[in-house]
Order: sequence, then structure tokens, then C-alpha cells
Amino acid sequence: MQNRQGNYEKTILIISSLLAIGVAVFLILESQGFEESIILPQASSKNDLNAPASQKVTEATETMKKKYSWGSPVRNEKAVPLNKSVLLVMKEGKLFDLLLPEPKFREPMTNIFLTGDKSKNPPESQLPGIFSPNVGDLDADNDGFSNIEEFRAKTDPRDAESMPPYTDKLFLRRRISHDYILLLKGGSEGSFQIQRLAPGKVVSVFKKADEPFGFDTSSKDPTISGNRFKVLSSREDTIQDPKTGPKVVSILKMLDLSTNKEFELVQGTQVNLAEYEAEFEFRWKQKRVIPGVKEGGTFQLPGLGKTYYILKLEENKATISPLGTDGKPTKETIEIKQG
Repeated sequence: MQNRQGNYEKTILIISSLLAIGVAVFLILESQGFEESIILPQASSKNDLNAPASQKVTEATETMKKKYSWGSPVRNEKAVPLNKSVLLVMKEGKLFDLLLPEPKFREPMTNIFLTGDKSKNPPESQLPGIFSPNVGDLDADNDGFSNIEEFRAKTDPRDAESMPPYTDKLFLRRRISHDYILLLKGGSEGSFQIQRLAPGKVVSVFKKADEPFGFDTSSKDPTISGNRFKVLSSREDTIQDPKTGPKVVSILKMLDLSTNKEFELVQGTQVNLAEYEAEFEFRWKQKRVIPGVKEGGTFQLPGLGKTYYILKLEENKATISPLGTDGKPTKETIEIKQG
């Protein structure tokens, strides 16, 4: 029994030895194959690569050879510390330093107007859109006046309470004329023929000195109908007629009772006592028309309640004055141009 068991153990030992030898041989063979697998492929020949761009190589080489001098920018003939911020803007190939007064970036507005005065307390902020070509047409504080209008008026475009006068937005659209034309035809023995050529049809009257008269008999106003005019005095004078030469004419000194103004009638020469009305346009935030207002009359700016008196009305401008608390024109005069 012991004999069989010893034989069995020997057999097992022999088989184990053979298996160990086989594994060793396998590992040796595998190690030789792994060595071959990790061998890197040889690089391609230099002649197989694309030729380098010689011009680019030359440019890069020259750039590397250059010497650069790093210095502070100079402003007002003084070097600026490198830790100081400088607002530089390029426009049309020209460099603008907006912290300097010249050159101006947006003529006629100054650079400090655009960027804000930092010396004020509190410092002013930069206007919105200063890099936009139409920054002058913008209204930074939404007060109805553009930046350029506030610049010209020297008001603050950042403060809605600081603005130009409202009358800067008032324009004379046109002057409306109501013609009233008189003509002295002649006279004899102290009686004179006077014609009204306009308005309406031609009407003649014969009047003596110091006698009131009128043409508009339909009017209920006696100063216009029966008593608008009065002949104050008469005389004769010699004038130069461009066609006939010197001639003697009658001249009447007249009084317009409706306005209490004096004028002269020269024989053969028309006199226009026209009454004028102004038609204004107020262009603040929106356009609004102010219809006919006579010289000597008053009007208000729409939406504001400010009242003004027309002192004088000419063909292309009007002179106005604000009313005081007493309801009378003040000494302040404002010229409103046609536009």
C-alpha cells in the first residue's frame, strides 16, 4: 500500500516539473516577441518633409533681433507713470488722447466734456456713446436737449435739471401779413382824395385836415370804421420823379387811431399799414405749432405754461419778452430766428 502511494507522489512531481519547464519556455519566447513590438519606427527622412517658408523664417528671425525700448508715454511734455490709465482712441488713422484737450475727438465738443471732469466733487461720469459718431445728437439726461445743444449752452448734459432755455427750441415758421395799403391820389383847396387799395376792393374818400375818417364801415369797432385815421397836417414839397424829374406833391401827416402811430402819405406813393402775425413752432421733445400771434400779443409755450409777449415781428425773426408776475413784459428780450 505504501509502495503505491510512493509511486503516485513521484508521478505528480514529474508532471509538475514538466509543466514548470513548459511555462518557463513560453515566457522566454513571449519576452523575445515583446521586445520586438516595442521597437519605435524610424523617422522619415528629412527630404520627405515640406520645405520651410523661408520668408516667414526670415521675418521671425528679424523680429527676434529687434530691440524694443519700453518707456512711458509722454503727455503735456511729461512722462506718464506706467500705472496710470490713459484713454486712447484711434479714429481715421489718427490717435486721440481723450484726457488731453487737443486734438478734439468730436468737434466742436471738448474731450473733457465727453469724458467728464474728474476734478469735480463728485467726479463727472463719461457720457454714454462717446465712441458713436452721432454722440452730439444723443440726449444723455433725456431732458429734451441734445449733448451738442447743452455743450453750446454750457449746461450739464448729465443733469436733467440743467438745460438750455426752452426758447432755444422755439422757431419762427413764417410771418403772416395782413396788408392794409393806402394811397394819396391828390388834393385841392384843402380836400384830399385818399384810397384804400387793400384789403378788399378799392375805396376812396375825400377828407380835409383834422377830420377823422375810415373805410371799414361794416366794422363794429369805431376806431377802425369811422375814426381809424385822422389828417393832422398837410404840406407841399418837391420830389424827384425817376420818369418826369422834379415835381410838386402833397404830403399828409396822418395818425392811425387804432395804434396811435403817426405816418406820412406822399402823393402817388403807397403806404402799407400791414398787421403781422407770427406762426411759431416749438420743437421740445415733439414738434408743436403755435398759430398766428399778432405783434403786441402774447402766447404760451405748449405744455409749459410760460407766457411771452411779442415786442417786434420782422420778416425773418421775432423779438419776444417773458411776462413777469405782474403780467407785463420784463426787460429781458429774446430773439427768435426763422427756421
